[in-house]
Amino acid sequence: MRAYVSTLLAFASLFFLSCESQKLKNGQFPDQPVNLREINSPYDDINSDIPFINHQVPLVFSTNRSNPQTRDFNLTVRFLDFTWDKSEGVLRVNSSNTLFDKGFESFRDMVRRTESTSNEKGPYSFIDSPPDRLLLYSREVDGVYSIFAEPEVLDFSNRRIQSFRMTENSSHEMYPSFYGKEFVKGAETTSNGRPELMLFTSNKDGQFDLYETELPSSQSVLLFLFKNEPKTIRKLSLNSTSNDHMPFVFGDLLVFASDRPGGYGGYDLYYSKKTVSGWSEPVNLGPQINSVHDEYRPVVSSYPEFANQLMIFSSNRPGEMGGFDLYFVGIPKF
Repeated sequence: MRAYVSTLLAFASLFFLSCESQKLKNGQFPDQPVNLREINSPYDDINSDIPFINHQVPLVFSTNRSNPQTRDFNLTVRFLDFTWDKSEGVLRVNSSNTLFDKGFESFRDMVRRTESTSNEKGPYSFIDSPPDRLLLYSREVDGVYSIFAEPEVLDFSNRRIQSFRMTENSSHEMYPSFYGKEFVKGAETTSNGRPELMLFTSNKDGQFDLYETELPSSQSVLLFLFKNEPKTIRKLSLNSTSNDHMPFVFGDLLVFASDRPGGYGGYDLYYSKKTVSGWSEPVNLGPQINSVHDEYRPVVSSYPEFANQLMIFSSNRPGEMGGFDLYFVGIPKF
């Protein structure tokens, strides 16, 4: 009997060590939101973009810290490094512009060229024709947001064009995001097909709704979008009678913000999955992530060494750096 108990204890000990070793082997983003104090300010820091699938991330976001008098929003970039310490089982987050190397200097300069005296929000980077990376964003001109590109696009007549419209000129158009069967945001250089559809938001019918348009495979994405011809757009079936806004697609996962009834207060974050029959019914990301205040523009990325996915969003919940702050949290690989 004593030998049996000893064997059982030895097995339990090995099982525990095996589980502990496995736990430390795989990184884990926290299931509670963590303030990105490394980059936040006492002003409003919102609307981020994760350009690459890599633990070193040049995070692009919108902030009004640069012009405290006018409080207009400009895009800026800060380098984040998410590292999982396997020996300690600890996630370490570092931010330093000294992490920029020559490969990222041109990207940083591209972000800087978007700065103006208007508001710039909703950045989204992608590769249209490798190896050149482009940055889309929305700029407010005469009270209306339109989608702009950096660098400027040359059309078929070699004219330089900065922006495009999908609807009439009186409504906002914001937050472009691409998706397709083989397209994964941030991994364009290694895979991954080309985007097949563009999703964006507009308040053309009074409130913000999610729209999509098909992208032809026969030409450059941006040349199609900048072409001065009518485009067919359609609302997503998951829209509500409230504001559905600030979308981001990662693979088959759509995340967005909405002030629809049934949330926890203000704008909440929701997710939906792409299926053969369309987008699934949106699911609230729950009280661990949402608050009674506003949660804005979620973006998602995935890292092979982590067991869950990274999501970054902004919120004006009290008690942090001030105004809207950027947060990161782990969500399941749905």
